[in-house]
Amino acid sequence: MNHKPFGRSVFAGIRNHPRWAAAIAVPVVAASVVTGTTMASAGPQPTLAVSASALQAKSAAHIMDFGSAPAGKQIHPRGHAKPIKESWHIDGCDHDYGTANQCVPWAIPGATAQAKCAWLQSNGFGPLTVPGKNRQHLPENAEGEACPANV
Repeated sequence: MNHKPFGRSVFAGIRNHPRWAAAIAVPVVAASVVTGTTMASAGPQPTLAVSASALQAKSAAHIMDFGSAPAGKQIHPRGHAKPIKESWHIDGCDHDYGTANQCVPWAIPGATAQAKCAWLQSNGFGPLTVPGKNRQHLPENAEGEACPANV
């Protein structure tokens, strides 16, 4: 009694007889080539959720109008009885140096004035105009510029 699995005996027979392999492989390949496209498209054709003309149409502007008419009671902020007093260097900038839009640090790293100027120049600050008080005692030239290049 032969207890070999069926698949193993089929593959062994094909391996031993190459003509059988050709006789089986050629019709299988031909059938898959002929019916390959119809088998792949056996399902329904894909359709779009919108029409083709809607795809070409320009979309309308998306206007967010949630703030135009608030529903409910409006709350208005109350003013303080006394204004809050803040120091003029609260932003960390020393506005006595440079232009109005320039932020020179309030505490420039360095022990000496020359070290402070070296730090400023290495961080992109050129000669700084001194429209106010020279609080950090940086070296100045005759034009009123702190940390000039030739100090």
